[in-house]
Amino acid sequence: MESDLKSIKKHNTDKFSGSRFADAGKVADAVLEKHKDILASILVHRPDGDKLEMMFIIDDFNNVVFAQQAAEVKIFAAGIAYDNSLSVQSDSMIASDVWKSFKNRDDKIMDVFRNSYSIHDNGFFLPLQDLLVKGKVRPSKESVNIYFLKADRSMKTANQNVGRAVIDLYWAVTDAAHAAVMVAGMTPPSPNDLAKIVKDELVRRNLVHSRCAKIVENIHDTAKRIMHREVFEISGREYDAYLSDVDFFLKEIDAFVRKHAGGM
Repeated sequence: MESDLKSIKKHNTDKFSGSRFADAGKVADAVLEKHKDILASILVHRPDGDKLEMMFIIDDFNNVVFAQQAAEVKIFAAGIAYDNSLSVQSDSMIASDVWKSFKNRDDKIMDVFRNSYSIHDNGFFLPLQDLLVKGKVRPSKESVNIYFLKADRSMKTANQNVGRAVIDLYWAVTDAAHAAVMVAGMTPPSPNDLAKIVKDELVRRNLVHSRCAKIVENIHDTAKRIMHREVFEISGREYDAYLSDVDFFLKEIDAFVRKHAGGM
């Protein structure tokens, strides 16, 4: 039986590495040294948070365990982290409570099983996690709904990222235009006046292509509407068009600067 348990693959290995995981190992070693007899599992959870989260599952199947002991393990782990200035947050649960929540498909516990890495396990956590990961445990209706909500949030985040990318394009255009204006012998104007200056001083003098003034104006107006939350979504097609315009603009400005900056 022992060899069978050892052969179970540990999941989420790729999510936990580096110095933060080493911090969790220090806490785990100290807790195991003091409380090994009552520990069913030690888990590392949510690697992307401000603090690395650790879960200590107390074995009340093979021991007479009281809630106070679970609290003591949590407090001891927190003390180890504090004494060593480790960015680790600790929690503890009784194994029978974890099992009940797992059977009921409690969302919080299912999240723990999906997204945790086991540092130590006496055969309680890993088999259940393996069943869940391999799809042998039927999910609850609530967990299905959660995945739809996560998909919706991901879409909103993707749209926000496109908006931020447009703002980056805006600053690329603004900085390049300021450089061109300085090469032309003028003090850089405010961004609000930049399109007019490009048109009057660069386009009309045939120093850059006629498209350049319109590109500055369009990217400036769009970026301002995004910053002022007048626009919440930018389609991929719109972003591609802005990217193409900005690429054209930067090449025009680069050619202008190379040609006329030599005498500065």
